[in-house]
Amino acid sequence: MSFLDEFFINKHGIEECEGDYRDENDILICGKCGTPKECIKVYKGKKGSFPCRCKCDDIAEAEYQQRKAREKFDDRVKHLRKIGITSKRYLEYTFANDNGKKPEITKQVKRYVERWNEIKESNIGVLFYGSVGTGKSFFAACIANALIDKGVSVHIATLSDLVRLRTANYGKDNIALDKFDLLIIDDLGVEHASPTAYSIIDERYQSNKPLIITTNLTPTELKNPKTQEQKRIYDRVLEMCGGVAIRIDGGSKRVEVAKQKREIAKAILNS
Repeated sequence: MSFLDEFFINKHGIEECEGDYRDENDILICGKCGTPKECIKVYKGKKGSFPCRCKCDDIAEAEYQQRKAREKFDDRVKHLRKIGITSKRYLEYTFANDNGKKPEITKQVKRYVERWNEIKESNIGVLFYGSVGTGKSFFAACIANALIDKGVSVHIATLSDLVRLRTANYGKDNIALDKFDLLIIDDLGVEHASPTAYSIIDERYQSNKPLIITTNLTPTELKNPKTQEQKRIYDRVLEMCGGVAIRIDGGSKRVEVAKQKREIAKAILNS
């Protein structure tokens, strides 16, 4: 007798739990959900019972698969954040930490995240511009963190860090920026107009994927570069990001934070 014959005829593999019972046809019924835990079939001309899943088993299996899928997704998000967020300060820049002082901009950047599939399909970038400390990096990183939470691959770094890394690893393997669904280059400035900076911008251009830029330069300054190297970079930036240019005004958040720290320190030291 084969293992399958023995399994089929002798009901091996059927787990009987407390509360289970047999109906009038001697079929084992789950005491919790009231559905069969075994069924009658004919195998090689012999009639016997064979294990089957009751509703409890189906629910448990579905929950198990959902849990495994969630764990797999969480592992992916953790990995994406590790390779995509290049500075601890970016980790703190989330919608949950938005002070709500620029509601229209918050609304726009949230919509960018919510409609990401359309954004990616249409290759829509964003140019955040304004004076120092107004929140450009904050809103750009909010997008990065929110998309990573959705399982989207994003890389955010300052242009100076990207240039420094590319220069240090010259002739070696560099991080493949074109593999990320979204690249965010923080703090583009006139001092970054170099062949290496251009190669980074151009690689993104050739990838045909969205790019977000933050800069202290105005669109007018980007349209009127002073050097040929600047022109090569700025032309690419304006083509990829100029369609959505978001100006961020207001006082410096860094000054505001420093003021808050002074007040806290004064309260502690004078108490």
